[in-house]
Amino acid sequence: MNGKRAPPTYSSSQSETAAGTSPLDRAGFLSFSTMSWMSAVMWSMSRKKLDFSFLSLSPLDGAGVNGDRLQRLWEEEVHKVGLQKASLTRVLLRFQKSRLLLVVFITVLYTAALFVGSGVLMHEFTSYNIQPEASSVLGGVTLSLGLVSVELFRVGCVTLSWAVNLRTGIRLKTAFCTLGFHKIVSLRTHSGVSVGQMVRILTSDSHRLFEAVLLAPVVLSFPLLLITCSIYCCYLLHYTALIGFLIFLLFILLQCVFARLFSVYQQRVVSITDSRVRTINEVVTCIKLIKMYVWEDLFEKKITDIRNTERRMLEKAALIQNFSVTISPLVPIIAATCTFILHTGLRLPLSIDRAIPVITIFNSMRFILFMTPNAVKCLAEAVVSTRRLKNLLLIQNPESYVVHMTESKSAAVVMDNATLSWTRPLRPPHTEDRGDPESKQGHPEAPPTLRNISFTLPKGRLLGVCGNVGSGKTSLICSLLEQMYLLQGSVSVHGSIAYVSQQPWIFYGTVQDNILMGEHLDRPRYNRVLSCCNLEKDLDVLPYGDQTMLGEQGVNLSGGQKQRISLARAVYSNRDVYLLDDPLSAVDAHEAKHLFEDCIRKELQGKSVVMVTHQLQYMKFCDEVLVLKDGAVLESGSHVDLLQAERLYAELINKQLMEQNSNEKEEKKKQVELNPVFDMLDENSDAPSSDCKPAVDDQLIHQVTNRDGLSTWRTFQRYCQAAGGYCVSFFIFLIFTVMIANRALSYWWLGYWLKQEHGTGNVTASEEGNISLNADLPFYQLMFALLTVLLLIVCMIKCFCFVKVTFHASTTLHHSLLKKLLASPMSFFDTTPTGSILNCFSRYQDEMDSLVPHNLNILLTFCLIAVCICVMNSIIFPIMLLPVFVLVTLLVLLLWMFLGNICDLKQMENMSRSPYVSLSTSIAQGLSTIHAYNKTDEFTKLFKSLSDINANHFLLFNYGMRWLCFLVDTLCTIMTLPVSLLVVFSSNEFCSPPMKALALVFIIQLTSNCQFMIQALTEVVVRLFSVERLLDYITGCKSESSEQLQVDQVPENWPQHGAVTFLDYKMRYRNNSPIVLNGLQLHIRGGEKLGIVGRTGSGKSSLAAALFRLVEPAAGTILIDGVDITSISLLDLRRNLSIIPQHPVLFTGTVRNNLDPFNSYSDEEIWAALDKTYMKETICRLDRKLQAELTEDRGNFSVGQRQLMCLSRALLRNSKIILLDEATASVDAETDALIQITIREAFQHCTMLTIAHHINTVLQADRILVLDHGEVVEFDHPDVLKQRPNSLFNSLLTAANTVKS
Repeated sequence: MNGKRAPPTYSSSQSETAAGTSPLDRAGFLSFSTMSWMSAVMWSMSRKKLDFSFLSLSPLDGAGVNGDRLQRLWEEEVHKVGLQKASLTRVLLRFQKSRLLLVVFITVLYTAALFVGSGVLMHEFTSYNIQPEASSVLGGVTLSLGLVSVELFRVGCVTLSWAVNLRTGIRLKTAFCTLGFHKIVSLRTHSGVSVGQMVRILTSDSHRLFEAVLLAPVVLSFPLLLITCSIYCCYLLHYTALIGFLIFLLFILLQCVFARLFSVYQQRVVSITDSRVRTINEVVTCIKLIKMYVWEDLFEKKITDIRNTERRMLEKAALIQNFSVTISPLVPIIAATCTFILHTGLRLPLSIDRAIPVITIFNSMRFILFMTPNAVKCLAEAVVSTRRLKNLLLIQNPESYVVHMTESKSAAVVMDNATLSWTRPLRPPHTEDRGDPESKQGHPEAPPTLRNISFTLPKGRLLGVCGNVGSGKTSLICSLLEQMYLLQGSVSVHGSIAYVSQQPWIFYGTVQDNILMGEHLDRPRYNRVLSCCNLEKDLDVLPYGDQTMLGEQGVNLSGGQKQRISLARAVYSNRDVYLLDDPLSAVDAHEAKHLFEDCIRKELQGKSVVMVTHQLQYMKFCDEVLVLKDGAVLESGSHVDLLQAERLYAELINKQLMEQNSNEKEEKKKQVELNPVFDMLDENSDAPSSDCKPAVDDQLIHQVTNRDGLSTWRTFQRYCQAAGGYCVSFFIFLIFTVMIANRALSYWWLGYWLKQEHGTGNVTASEEGNISLNADLPFYQLMFALLTVLLLIVCMIKCFCFVKVTFHASTTLHHSLLKKLLASPMSFFDTTPTGSILNCFSRYQDEMDSLVPHNLNILLTFCLIAVCICVMNSIIFPIMLLPVFVLVTLLVLLLWMFLGNICDLKQMENMSRSPYVSLSTSIAQGLSTIHAYNKTDEFTKLFKSLSDINANHFLLFNYGMRWLCFLVDTLCTIMTLPVSLLVVFSSNEFCSPPMKALALVFIIQLTSNCQFMIQALTEVVVRLFSVERLLDYITGCKSESSEQLQVDQVPENWPQHGAVTFLDYKMRYRNNSPIVLNGLQLHIRGGEKLGIVGRTGSGKSSLAAALFRLVEPAAGTILIDGVDITSISLLDLRRNLSIIPQHPVLFTGTVRNNLDPFNSYSDEEIWAALDKTYMKETICRLDRKLQAELTEDRGNFSVGQRQLMCLSRALLRNSKIILLDEATASVDAETDALIQITIREAFQHCTMLTIAHHINTVLQADRILVLDHGEVVEFDHPDVLKQRPNSLFNSLLTAANTVKS
C-alpha cells in the first residue's frame, strides 16, 4: 500500500508540518453521522491509491489543542480548590461535558427506537396478523414501512453515538497522555514513581479512559430501557412479566460476578506468565551456554511445566468468560420460558398478540447483558487510571537552588557548605506537600545524602571525583542538576551544562539524532566528535551507519557503544560545564584510554569538567581530586598531594586498584547486554553488516506484510490442526451448531405452541387464541422447559469443549515453538532480535490464549445465529431465499473488498504505537539528561507528533470498523422490509400468524447480531497474525546439525586423553559472511594447558564456538582423540566438554539446580566442589543452603561469587577438556591465587584451553596460541615468544603492562 511512512524522529519532528488534512473536518452532519466520509478512504485503500501522508489527524483531535485545554481546566481546578482537593475526575467530565450530554441524548433516542420497534410496532403487527380483515392492506404496508424506518433510525442512532464517542474518546485520550507527559517531563526526579508507572499512564491508562468514554454513555440509558420495557410488558402480561425481568437482573448480576472472577483469575495468572517469560528470556539470553552444557531438555521441561500450570489457571478464566459471552444471546429465551410457563401455569390468558411483543422486548434487552459487564469493568479501570494520574500530578519538584553565576571570571562550579538530601525535608503543616510519599509518612526526616560539601572548580579545569561504592559520587553530580533537596549552604554554576549519566541514555531516533540532540549539524565538528569518541568503526558495522534507528534504550547497541554515543552527545553540545558520571565504565581498557586522552583531555580542553570514575589510573591526570566518603569530602587536592597524605586516596590507589578493576567489570556486565545482532563482538567485529537485520523506516518499525484472505485461511487451517485436527474442529463446530439450532428450536416450539391456541375445547369469542386453555398445556410447558434445560446443558458442554480445544491449540503451538527454538543453531539467535522471540512467547501467546478464542467464540455464535435466522425465514417464507441470497452476496462482497483494509489499518496502528511507547519509555528514563541539555520543549513536540500519528491510525481503524458495521447493519435492516411485507400480504392459510410473527422476531434480531459479528470477525482476522507469527518461526527454524545424515557412536570412555587437532579448519558464522577462522592447522596435546590470546576480532571466542560446534565448519574438521566431531551427535560432543564462561551465568532456581540440574551427583560431591572453589562458607550462610532460591537478578551473589559457582559446576562435570574464558576476571587477587591452585590441582590431567582477555593470566601456560584475523601467527611456550623479536605476543604483553601502569 502506498504511503506507509515511518513515524518522525527527533530531527524530522523539528521541521515537520501538517501536510495532510483530516476528512473528518470536511464531513457534514449526514456524512459524519453515517461515517460515509470513510467510503472514499476505504475505496482508495482497496485500489492501493491512498497516500496516508495526506491523511493526517485533525488538529481538533490532536495532542496540542486537547492537552492544552485539559491542562488549563486542571489549573483552574487547582486554583479553585487547591492541589490536594482538586478532582481530576471532575476535570475530565468538564472536558467532555457537552459531548457526553449529546451522546446521552442520542442514546435515549436509540432506546426509544428500540422500544417502539420491538414493543409497540410488534404488538401492532401481531394484532394485524390475527385479524388482517380488521385493517386495510395500506395499514399493513404502513406498519412495514414504519418498522423499517424505526429500525433504520435505531441503526443511525447507534452509528452517530459511535461517531461522537470515538472522537470524544480520542480527544480525551490524547489530552490525558499530554497532561501526564507534561508532568513527567517536568520532573527532575522520579520521587518514588517508577518508569513503568509513568509509561503505563501514557499507554494502557489512556486507552482505558478511551474505552470508558465509548461504553459509559451507553450504560446510562440502560435503566431507562429496563423500566420502560418492564412497564410495557406488565401492561401486556400483568405481574408475571416481572419474572422475566428478575431473570434479566439475575443474569446481569451474574455477569458482574463473572467479570470479577475473571479479573481475579487473570491477576493470579500474571505471576505465572511472568515466570514463564522470564525463564524464556533467560534461555534466549544464555542460549550459548545452555547449548554448551546440553541443558536444552532441562529448560524445555521447566518451561513446559510452567506453561501447563499457567494453562490450567487460564482455562478457568476462559471458561468463565466463554460462558458469560455465550449465555447472553440465550437469556431472552430462558426468561421467556420461565415467564410463559408461570403465566400459563396460573391460567392467565396468553395469546400471540401478547407473547410475541414480550419475546422481541426480551431480545432487545440482551444488549444490556452483553454491554454491562464490559462497561462496568471499563469504568472501574478508568477510575484507577485517573487516580494514578492524579497521584503523579501531586508530585512536586525540589525547589530550584542552583545559583547561575553570570559574572564569575574564574569559577565554573562552587559548592559552599552544601548539605543535600534525596528526600523532601519536613515542612510546617500549612504547606501543601502531602502529595509526596515521603511527607505522607510520619517517620523522622532521613539523614542527608551529602553533608557540608565545599569545593570550587576553576574554569577550564578537570576535577576527578572518587570514593568507595555508596560514598555519594553520583549524588554529587545529581545535586548540580537540581535533582536533590538543598538543606543548607549554596550551589553555584557558571555557564551551560552537558551531562553523561552512569547508565547511558539512548532515545528513539537515529544515531545522529542521539548525538546532535536537536543541535545544528556542523559536519567537521561532527566528524571530529565521532573520531575522538571512537565511533567510526561502530558506524561501519551498523547497517545504516549514523542513520540506523535506535530502539528503546538502544536495544540494538552494545553497552560500550551506548556509552560512547552518550559521551559524543555531550562533546558535540559544546557546553561550558561537563558532568561525567563514570563515563568509562562500559568500555574496555584500550577504549577507556583512548576516550580519556583524545576526548576528555584533548577535545574538552579548556572546558570545566567534573568526572566521577572508579578507574583510578586516570586520577593523576586530573587538575584536582575530590575523595568522598559517606557523603562528605574526606580529601581534596592534587593527585601527588593526596598520595603523600597517605589516607583513603592512597589506600585506594595502592591496595584496591585490582578490586576497582573488578568493580568496573561488574558494572560493565550489568550494563552491557548485547543484542544478538551484535553478539560475539570479538569475532564479528570485522563482519559486514549485510547479515544484520536492516533497520531505517522499517528498521525497528517492522512493516507488517499485507496478508490476503488465502493467507489468513491457511493460518486458520493450521490453527485448527494444532487444536487437534479437522475432526476435533468439526466436532466443536457441530456443538456450536447444535446449541444455536436448539435455541432456534425453542423459538419454533413457542411459535408452534401459540399456533395451537386454545386447542380443541369450546371457548368464548374473548378466549379464542388463549393457550392457557389448551388441554395439552402441560405437554407444551414440559417440552418448552426441556428445550431450555437442554439448551443450557449444550451451552455448558460447548463452553468446556471450546476452552479445552482452543487452549490445546495455543499450548501445542507454544511447545512446538519452544522445541524449535531450543534446537535452532546459534546463527538464528545472532540474527533474530531477542525482543522478537520474546514477543512470540508473551504478546502473541497472550493473544492466542485470550483474544483469538474469545473473538472466535463471539464470531461463531453470532454468525450461526445469523445463518439460523436466514434459514428459519426461508423455511417460513421460501421466497425469502432470493433476498437472503442477495444479502449474503453483498455481505461477502463487502468483506472481500474492505475487511483487509481494516486489518491493514489495525496493523498500521500497531506499528505506530511501538515508537510512541519506545519514546515514552526513553523519556521517562532520561529526565536528567533532558533537563541538563534543556531539551524539554523539543521532546514535548516529538511526543505530540508521535502521539498524533498513533491517534490518527487508531481513529481510522475504529472508524473503518464502525463504517463497515453500519453498512452491514443497514443491509440487514433493509431485510426487515421484505419479511414484513410478506407478513402483510401472505394469507393466514398459507402461513399461520405465529409463524409470521416468528419470522419478524428473527429478522429483527439479525440487525443487532451483525455488528457484533463484524467486530468479532475483524478481531479474529487481526489476531490470527499472532498465530501466523508463531507458525513462521516454527516452520522457518532449522535444527542444529539438520544436514548431518549419519551419526557415529562414541566409545563409552571418550575422550581418554583430550588431544585436540585442527585440520585446515575454516569457519564463518553465516553464509556469505567472511571467514573468521582461516585454515587452522594445529595439534593440542592431551593434558596440555594452552593459553589463547589475540586482539579484539582475532577469533578467540570463535575457537570456542568451533570446538562446541555452535557453528558448523566451512571446511576442514576438528579431531578429539582422533574422532571427527562432525561425525558424532551434538549431545555426545558437548556433554564431554566443559566451559567456564567470561560472563558468569546463574539461572533462577536453587543453588543445587544451578550446579547439578539433572541430580547426577550427591550432596557430598557438591559440597566438595564448593569447598574447592571457596564458596562453601558462603552457601552455608544461606537459609536453606543448597536449596536456597536465587533471586531474579542473582542479587544473592556478587559477580565474583557467580564466577566461582560456574567453576564449581565445571568441577562437578569433570570433563577431559576444559575451556576457561577469563574464568577469574571478577575475583580479587587473593581469591584468584587460591583459585589458580584449585584449577591446577583439579584439572591437572585435563586439557585446559584458557582464552585470555588479560594476557598476564596465561603466562604460566604450557604453550601460547596467538591468533590474528582468524589465523595462527604464533604457537609456542610463553618464554620462547617473549624472546622473539617483533613477536605479536610480546607486543600484546607490553601494551597490557602499559595500560595497567
